Amino acid sequence: MSKHHHKKHHSLRVSWDGKAVAGVDRASPLTRLVDVLTFRDGSGPGGGEHTAPGRMTSAPVTLERPVGGDTAFQDWAASPSSVGTHKEVIVEVLDRDGAAVLAYRLHRCWVSEYQVSLLEPGARAFAVERLRLENDGWERI
Repeated sequence: MSKHHHKKHHSLRVSWDGKAVAGVDRASPLTRLVDVLTFRDGSGPGGGEHTAPGRMTSAPVTLERPVGGDTAFQDWAASPSSVGTHKEVIVEVLDRDGAAVLAYRLHRCWVSEYQVSLLEPGARAFAVERLRLENDGWERI
């Protein structure tokens, strides 16, 4: 009797405005960046050059999904300067039973780029939407 190895399947659930956004299947890494400040104090070898942490920022997060039935990505991207375009975004990793095993909240997100790739290579989908979200930081919830 052969053993079948079942790959544990995880998926993403993304929501904003209190509603799940269908079909999101990829998210770029959540990245915190800290500016590196360099200064000299004139002491020590090498002229006394030191570094120190500066301002912390968060890199943009890109969400991807095959183009599908709803227009949630394009609707948000279509109104970059109107009131209410900053959103709290929840990104959850779900197990094969649909239970959240990990969740993050991205703060004050707004759309800086919206892209549709037609005839996506590799036959993942005939078209893929990408939404780049600037954000004021994120946290595990």
